[in-house]
This record gives sequence, C-alpha cells and structure tokens, in this order.
Amino acid sequence: MTSWTNARPWVHWAGMWLVLLGTWIACDRFWPEAPWVRTSSEPLEPMRPLALKPVFETRGSVTSKHVSLGDANRLEATAFLDSLPDELPPSWRLQGRTSAWYALAGFLNLLPEAQGRRVEVYHWGDSQIEGDRITGVLRESWQRRWGGRGPGWVLPVMPAPTAATVESTTGTVTRQAGFGRGRNLEALRLPFFATNSVRDSARWSVRGNGASSSSLTGWTTTEVWGDMLSSIRATLHNESGTLTDQSLAPNWTRWEHSPAAHKLELRLEATQLQGVFLGSDKGVLVHNLPLRGSSGTLFDNVPAEDWVHLKEHHPPDLVLLQFGGNAVPGIQSPAEARGYARRLSQNISLLRATFPGVPVVVLGPSDMGESEADYPGLAWVVAALQTEVSRAGALYWDLQAVMGGSGSMAEWADRGWAGSDHVHFTRRGAREVGRRFEAALHHEWRAMIRPRLNVDAVAP
Repeated sequence: MTSWTNARPWVHWAGMWLVLLGTWIACDRFWPEAPWVRTSSEPLEPMRPLALKPVFETRGSVTSKHVSLGDANRLEATAFLDSLPDELPPSWRLQGRTSAWYALAGFLNLLPEAQGRRVEVYHWGDSQIEGDRITGVLRESWQRRWGGRGPGWVLPVMPAPTAATVESTTGTVTRQAGFGRGRNLEALRLPFFATNSVRDSARWSVRGNGASSSSLTGWTTTEVWGDMLSSIRATLHNESGTLTDQSLAPNWTRWEHSPAAHKLELRLEATQLQGVFLGSDKGVLVHNLPLRGSSGTLFDNVPAEDWVHLKEHHPPDLVLLQFGGNAVPGIQSPAEARGYARRLSQNISLLRATFPGVPVVVLGPSDMGESEADYPGLAWVVAALQTEVSRAGALYWDLQAVMGGSGSMAEWADRGWAGSDHVHFTRRGAREVGRRFEAALHHEWRAMIRPRLNVDAVAP
C-alpha cells in the first residue's frame, strides 16, 4: 500500500483544497456574524461628503498663500461676505471633482492679494455674454472689493456694443472672425478668436463707461496686441501731447500713463488688432470675450504661439466658459450630445495643460424655448456636460437648474428677464445670472477660505 508521503503531487493538492473548503463551510455556518454585517432591511443613511481641505500651490513667481490673520484691512475687505445667506439653494452650487475644488480654492485665496498684484479672469462665452452682460456683474463687484481699474481686453469693432466702454471710430475698421459663417481661419487669434483690421488709417477714441461702473474709468495701462503696430500712436486727452510707447515685441506695444479719466485716442494705420488691454497692474481684471455662434470647441485650433504669448503677458487666474446653447438645436440624440461634450472637454484639457493649477468653470446652457418640447436636445447636452466637464477636471455650474429647471425660460420671459425669442437674457436677466453665479462663488469662499480668517483673529 502506498504511504501518504509517497502519494502523487495532485493527491496532496486535492487534500489541501478539501481541508480549506471544509473550514470555510464550517465558519460560514457556525461562526457568529461580523459586527459590520447589516441584519436590518432599513435603508442606509446617506453619506455626508468630507469637508474640503484646500491645498495652495505656487503659480509663477507668486505664491497663493493664506490671508494673514492679523491683517485688519483684509478682514474688513471680506466682511461683506457675512451678509450672504448661510445656505445656498442646492441647484446654485458648483459641481466637480476634488482636484477642481483645490484649484478654485487657490483662486479664491488670490483675491485679497490683488492689492499687490494683478488677478485676471477670462470669461469666454457665446452671445449670452455679449455687451459685457454677466461678466460686468463680476467685474463691478470684485473691483469694488479687491481693486483694479478698466474693462480689460476690448476691440473697436464687436458683434454687439459693450456697456463697458464708450467709443467712436473714424475711418474704416473691419472685423473678421475665425469661427461661424464666413469665418477666416487666419483671424482665429487670441483673445477674441477674431481680429480687427485697418487697411489705410483710422482713429479710435475710447473711455470707460462710468455710468456702468466707476471702476471702468481711471485705468493706467494701455496695451495693444496685433500685427504691424509700428504706426500706432496714442493720445490721452486729459494730458497734453502724445504718449511714449514701449514696444515689447513686434506684435506688442504698451503705454503706462496717469489714470485715464477722459478718453484715449489710438491712431491706426495698416494694422491688424488682436486685442487692446485697458487695465491696471494691480487688482482684479475681468475680461468679457463673447464668441457669437460658437459652441466653445475652438480653443485647440488657435496657434500655439498665441497661448505662449498670453501665458507670458496676461495669464489667467480663473477661466469661465459659458457655452452649449449653440450646440443644442442640432443635437438629435444622447450620443450626439456626448460627442459635443467630449469635444468641449478636450478644450478644457488644453486650458488646464497650458495654465496648470488654474481653475476652469463651465457655465452650462440656460433653459431655452417656450416649452420643454422646443429643444429636446437640451436635457441631453446638460447631462453630457455634467459628466464630461467633471472628467476633464473642471467645475460645472448648471445654469438651467439655477434658473428653475426645465421650462423656466417662459417664467423668465414673463418677468422681463429674457427676450421674446425665449433664448437670450435681457440685461436685467443677465444681471440676475451674474448675481447668482457670484453668490455660488461666495458660498465656496465661506466654506473654504473664510474659516481661516476667523481662526485666532478678531475682526475689527
């Protein structure tokens, strides 16, 4: 008879598995249940998300550090936040992943530092933001609290007049866009994705619209970005004579001057303009950059040298993208909506790679139409954007939900907050959108930044 020690190897393995199987069956039947095993059929309590603990990063030569707890001036500057309600309507809140929240915390922490440096916000969007609508609400509030002068990037000829400036032009200035119908791909240039051209000569007079906001006047830096700039001359009409320009590069000219209380005049000859910057070296600058008819999928088509130039001279600290409405009418299925959202997310990825650590917030499309049946693709686009924007590392603000949900556009039109087309906001409605978005950002300030100001500090 063969002994166990002389048995074949498979016999050993079979015996071991039989022992393990018998032990598992015995434990499963006779061992007491573990304390974490639920024996009740009652539903589980919803889990609360962990409180965010922001991480502050270094960007460029400036560190996003915590506000000094002993600085009475900065505490006073943030005191207005105490007037906000403790709770924000859930539909007004931003959505996104943890990394996106960290980036937003870094931006919020920069605002009190604007007294000593420039903090720039880029608001690219479709026709809903034309004329400095929505953008102007943020600029007016933030410049009042944190400093800064001027409207930021402007151009003489835009699709719609802006409330940020008062201007007049003599001579012929033409606009060419790098998107939409009749687009000229050579005009797909930052920051407007369009250019203004002067064939012979023209004069452009501009001043800040103090009736909209007093901070729009008194800017101290004028810069011109474009081609063939050697012939440009600037005159500040509350001073005598022509300003002395400082040419930083063949396509970049700057003038430093006293506060522009009256108009500035640019004399242009054979020039192509990409943008004119009217601002200051300190404070918050909020740029209104409307792209009528665009769906926000053009950022990765812009020449790479434009991104390098923008990063060197005017890098953003916050990017707002307000798109989606132009894509909705052509969407026929959820799959098409997902395709559009993925295309937009590729552009978000480009922005995040170009400006590491800078938060990107997408303001989704508004409600549209007199009834829910007018734009069946809207629900698909909103759902797809919520998913893809988060995956791309950006935050999402659901404007349709903020308005009141599906079908709310009819009520906004009845109030005079939207036009008869049931698509575009009136100026009053756009101001309401801007106010609600600012409230959403303030809510995050209260949650992430304000507690640090109250620890070991006494408000004045």
